[in-house]
Amino acid sequence: MTYEEQLKGLGWNASVPANGLINRPKDIVNNDNPDGLKTVESEIEIETTPEHLNLVSGDPSCAGWTRAYDDPGVAALRDHLRENNGIKGLEIVSPHEVERAAELFHRDGFVAVRDVLDPGQLERTRMAAAAAIRQLVENDPDYSAGGGAGGLPHRYSFGGGSASRQMLHVKEWCDLIDLPTTTPILTAIFGSADYVVGGAGGEVALPGAMEYQGLHSDNMWSELPDPYGNVTMRDLPAPVVTINFPLSDLTFENGPIRQIPGTQRSRAPIPSMGDEPDWMKLSTVCPAPAGCAVIRDIRAWHGGTPNISRHVRAMPNVEYYAPWFRSEGIMRAMPFENWEALSPHAQRISRLVVCDKGEAVVGSGFMDPRRKNREAFKDKQFKEMGEKAAREYLARL
Repeated sequence: MTYEEQLKGLGWNASVPANGLINRPKDIVNNDNPDGLKTVESEIEIETTPEHLNLVSGDPSCAGWTRAYDDPGVAALRDHLRENNGIKGLEIVSPHEVERAAELFHRDGFVAVRDVLDPGQLERTRMAAAAAIRQLVENDPDYSAGGGAGGLPHRYSFGGGSASRQMLHVKEWCDLIDLPTTTPILTAIFGSADYVVGGAGGEVALPGAMEYQGLHSDNMWSELPDPYGNVTMRDLPAPVVTINFPLSDLTFENGPIRQIPGTQRSRAPIPSMGDEPDWMKLSTVCPAPAGCAVIRDIRAWHGGTPNISRHVRAMPNVEYYAPWFRSEGIMRAMPFENWEALSPHAQRISRLVVCDKGEAVVGSGFMDPRRKNREAFKDKQFKEMGEKAAREYLARL
């Protein structure tokens, strides 16, 4: 079966309430979250990542809509997006335009690069992504659990949905680490080839993911302990760069990522959904072709947009940490045999995420959007390992 055939018919479940209203009473003033990975657990049981607990309030603009392709609210939004969606004058560079790509990245906090994946690699990545998506929806047949930033329904996180918290156990994700089309650009951005891989995942928007995901800034850190309060992480060069790989064309209606140019160093408060101006909702990376790459400074304000098409939109990613930056977010999640198959450069930059030879990656191969199910799967593996081995594994994670 082709990629499209495997994913045909997913999404658009009218029985799932709009706006994620279930269990979402929390009032969010703005979407800043300086505590990052150290954020205190929310009192609301929403499946999301720690650094995104500030996004659990959902999107009020579609409250009252039915999650159906022809709902009047959905149809009106589609017409609006058809006429207005997309960053005006979006420049998509070629892989050989290394200096221009780095220039745009430093200016805007992101850059789009065409023709990054050749047709063969694009198809292999699609098939691997389809297998992961099928497992997620098998464990969430009504698509209501959601996942990723804000835990909105009809959306999933590849990394967040994996019991290992990463996708480095999948060869096709590892194959994205060192590409002739992206490695020179990463080297130019970091000013060095000594960056490291921090993880790999990505996200999925099923048809019917009609909520906007709140603008946010990914922060895989806690703020710098500057006793004078003069320096924040936003005053530094990019600490983490993520490359997203769209597996289908990004269009006005299938949930293209939105990026607010130049916000990677902004100290202004990030607006909540109720305060976000319309132009920000329309500041999306589209149109852009399948097989391209969106290279992002994760500090820049960004967010998911509605997929009100009939097709799944998936974007696997790989995360890279600057030579000078480390984070507790890095974890060993790559099997040794996957590491062995990498290029010498990919092996070197993946040295912090590779497991020992013969060591299993706990949680790998199990996808479920619900945390309790993922934890139960891992707990069973740890019990089978024995207390001492489990304790040693966790200590070195």
